Amino acid sequence: MREYTIEDIKTILSSLLRNKLLIILFTFAATFGGLLYLARQPVEHLYGATAAVSVTFGASQGQIPAATILANYADTINSNLVCEYAAALLMEEGVSVQQIQRMISISSESNSYVLKINARNESPRLAILVANAVAEGFVAQVAVITGNNSIQILDAAKSADIVSSNGGSRLRLLIPAAAFALACAFVIVIELLSSKIHTVRQCIINEGELLAVIPRVKN
Repeated sequence: MREYTIEDIKTILSSLLRNKLLIILFTFAATFGGLLYLARQPVEHLYGATAAVSVTFGASQGQIPAATILANYADTINSNLVCEYAAALLMEEGVSVQQIQRMISISSESNSYVLKINARNESPRLAILVANAVAEGFVAQVAVITGNNSIQILDAAKSADIVSSNGGSRLRLLIPAAAFALACAFVIVIELLSSKIHTVRQCIINEGELLAVIPRVKN
């Protein structure tokens, strides 16, 4: 296996400099083609909507704090009962129980009296509807389980914000760098595979065998 030396690195750098125009042209052409391709692709956004439920003031069960009550029932949000309730409210939207379960998540701070129900979807309208429907379903099922109305909707979801996109902006930044790296790699590979001799060291296997070097000069 050939061992690469400092001379080889100098040769590669020299080759990159000699072919800088080719590298620049390839980078511009590949960047233009990549950006043109992305411009023709539809931009897809994922929207998130949030509804909040809270324990009513002073609600408790024996010596259990209200915040603990809310945390204990939080796991029921993704249950079939709650999601079936939400699906029934959204019957006209044609959303299944499984789709609702994939769309929702919950978040809360430690010992908080507020539980946030988050819904994500490509449609901002559907994200809002699902967040609110699941919140209603959660409140209704907890009321059935506990026999009281200790948990109520604090804030209904009214708007949806973009939480992620299909990564088009990141690709626009990566395309020029990738094109430049590919052009440089192409030049380096061609140089390494070339049979041209650029330095005397490339001719030497045993330094004692070298008698003389006769350069070829082009006028």
